[in-house]
Amino acid sequence: MNSPDYSIVHPFVGEPVHSFDKYVRRVFFGTLSLVLVLAGAFLLAGNRPWARGLVLGGAASLVNLVIMASEVRRQGMMASRASRPAYGRYTLRMAIIAAALIYAATNEKIALWATIPALFTSQFAMTCGELLGGKEQGTA
Repeated sequence: MNSPDYSIVHPFVGEPVHSFDKYVRRVFFGTLSLVLVLAGAFLLAGNRPWARGLVLGGAASLVNLVIMASEVRRQGMMASRASRPAYGRYTLRMAIIAAALIYAATNEKIALWATIPALFTSQFAMTCGELLGGKEQGTA
């Protein structure tokens, strides 16, 4: 059985950080940076609805990432036992995405066409990390 990488200690909790947590943190801040840079570019261009749509979709994407990561962590800890399906968390994730889309579609100050691709920024950050040689286990 492989033991997790406990080379980094969490600064606030004081407990070791697993490599999965490092990966999730890297994806989270990569997504946050991408959303803020793109939203800032749209603000500088004077296109506030598109900036708001990017922020709304990016926020929903980050919440989705955090919920998904906590579910993966929980399922990993319960791997030896029979684990129940995660229907509740899946429904919550889809409800967050639906709420962001409905809000963007009904609010004239938010561009729906900026919200839709922003919902996929976490997946984009993960894919770019893999294509650029990032590893889930971190670098040693």
